[in-house]
Amino acid sequence: MRGLSKEIWEKHIENSLITEDMYRAENDMEHEDAFISDLKFGTAGIRGKIGLGPNRLNRYTVERVALGLAQSMNENGQDVVVIGYDIRHLSRAFSETIAAVLVKNGVKVYLSEGYITTPELSFFTRSHEADFGIMITASHNPPEYNGIKVYGADGAQITDVPADELSSKINAIDDFFNIASVDFDEALADGLVEHIDYEHYDDYQQKVRNLSGEIPRSDLQVVFTSLHGTALPLTQYLLLELGFNNLTLVDNECEADSDFSNVTSANPEDTDAFTGARALGKEKNADLLIATDPDADRIGIEVLHDGEYVHLNGNQLGAILLYNRLKETEFEKTPVVVKSVVTSDLSKKIAEKFGAEVVEVLTGFKYIGQVALALEADEKREFAFGYEESYGYLISDFVRDKDAIQIVPTIVKLASKLKNTDSTLVDYLNDIYEEFGHRMEKMISHKFEGIEGKEKISEIMDQFRRNTPTEIEGRKVICVEDFKNRERRLSSGEIETVELPKADVIKIHFEDGWIALRPSGTEPKIKLYVSLDSNHINEEVKIINDMIFGV
Repeated sequence: MRGLSKEIWEKHIENSLITEDMYRAENDMEHEDAFISDLKFGTAGIRGKIGLGPNRLNRYTVERVALGLAQSMNENGQDVVVIGYDIRHLSRAFSETIAAVLVKNGVKVYLSEGYITTPELSFFTRSHEADFGIMITASHNPPEYNGIKVYGADGAQITDVPADELSSKINAIDDFFNIASVDFDEALADGLVEHIDYEHYDDYQQKVRNLSGEIPRSDLQVVFTSLHGTALPLTQYLLLELGFNNLTLVDNECEADSDFSNVTSANPEDTDAFTGARALGKEKNADLLIATDPDADRIGIEVLHDGEYVHLNGNQLGAILLYNRLKETEFEKTPVVVKSVVTSDLSKKIAEKFGAEVVEVLTGFKYIGQVALALEADEKREFAFGYEESYGYLISDFVRDKDAIQIVPTIVKLASKLKNTDSTLVDYLNDIYEEFGHRMEKMISHKFEGIEGKEKISEIMDQFRRNTPTEIEGRKVICVEDFKNRERRLSSGEIETVELPKADVIKIHFEDGWIALRPSGTEPKIKLYVSLDSNHINEEVKIINDMIFGV
C-alpha cells in the first residue's frame, strides 16, 4: 500500500504537522511501529500516538478520517458536523484540519473557539441538531497521545454498525497525501465554518445548574484539580453560581498544559493523580478532594475521614451517586439505571429499594447512550442514572456520554449536607453497605505494548476460554458468560444466549460475586475485574490475579 512507504512519508514531513525534530527524536522501535500498519478506526474512534507514519496521528491520517466521514455523509444526505477539541498537542490543528476537509465536501461545520470538555461536545451535537459530532481528545492517556471520537446525532459515540461502515470508508482511501481541503481561515471568513455560539454554552451550564440546585451553606472545604485539563474555569464558575465558594485549586495543576507537567498521572482512577491535591488538602484541612481527567468526562474523589484521605473507587462513588439520585428525585415514570457488565451488582439492590429497573450493557458509554435514546420514546420508563466502574457517570441524559461536570456540584452538594450533620461521604457509603451488603470491588490492569503485546493479550483470553475454571479459591463457578461467543453456560450444563452484541469479555459468576477478564478497547491493556462479598478483597484479588496471569 502506498501509505506504508516510509520513504514517501518522510518526503511529506514538512506539511504533516509533525516537525523534523519530533520525528528524529523517535527510536528505531518507535519508527517500526509507526509504519507497520494503518491506524485503525474502531468503535471508540481513533486513538494513538502523535507522529509521522500511517500508524500515528498527523495531518494525513486525520484528513483520511475526515474524508471517510465526508464520503459517508454525502451518501446519506447528511451535512452538519460539530467539532470540539481539548488541551492536547495538536488538538486545535487537528480540528481545523478535519473542518477543512469536511467543508471541501459540502459539510457545514460548527467548531469550538477554544478548548471544551467532552460532555459539552456531546451536548452541542444535539443542540445543533448535527448529524455527527467530533471530539479531538485522548482522554487520560499520556501526553504523546491524541484521538478522534465520533458522535452520532443522538450525542452518543457511534456504535458498532456505523463505526464499521465508517471504518470501511476510511480504509478504502489509499492515497494519504492528495486529500483535497479548503483553506480553513477562508472557510471561517465565508461562514462555511462557524464558531459555536455562546448561547449553546449557556444552555449546557443552565441544565447543570438545574440538575444540582443550590448548594447548602456549610464549612465544607474542597480542593480541586483539573489535572491540566478542560474542567476549568467551568466547574469553578458553576459552583460559585450555585452558592459554593469554599473551593481551593491546585494552581500548578489547573493550567491547561499539553505536557501534563505537574502531575504524575492524568487519570483520576489512579491514586497518584491526587498527590498534589492531597498535599494541599492536608495544608488546608480540606474535607473533599476532586480530580477530573483532561477532557472532563471522568471524575474521582478522596474524602477526609477519621483524619485520613480515603480514595473511593469507581463502584463506590457510583453507589453513592446512585443512592442519592434515586432517594432525592421524584420520577414521573419508572426510573431506569444503566450499568456496564463489569460494574458492581450493588446497584441492583439499591435500585430494587426505590422501584427502579437496572439494564446491563457492554463496557463503553455509547451503549448507555443507546439505552437513553431508546427511553426517549418509552411511555412507562425514563433514564435515571448511568455509570461504569471506570469513574464515568451520567445523571441526566441531556448529555449522552459520561459527564464529570454534572457530578462536581452534585457531589459537593451532598458532601455539604453531610458536613452539616458531622458526617462524610464515607459514612454515607458505609450506611449503604450496612443496608445492602458489603460488596467489594477491585480492578487490576496489565499492560502489554506493541505487536507482541497484542498477541500476548489474545493468548491470555484464548487460554482462559479453553480452560475456564470450575472453582476459584473455594468458590464454585455457577455460570460463565462469554460475550464473544454470546453464550451463558450454567453449572447444570444448560447454555443460554447472551442478548448483547459480541465483545471480548469473559465473566465468571459465583454465589457471592463474580470476576471478569476484558482487553481494553483503547489501550494495550488487559483488565481483571473482581467483585466479591469479602472482608479481605486485596488478598483474594492477588491470588486470583496470580492464578490467571501466572505472576
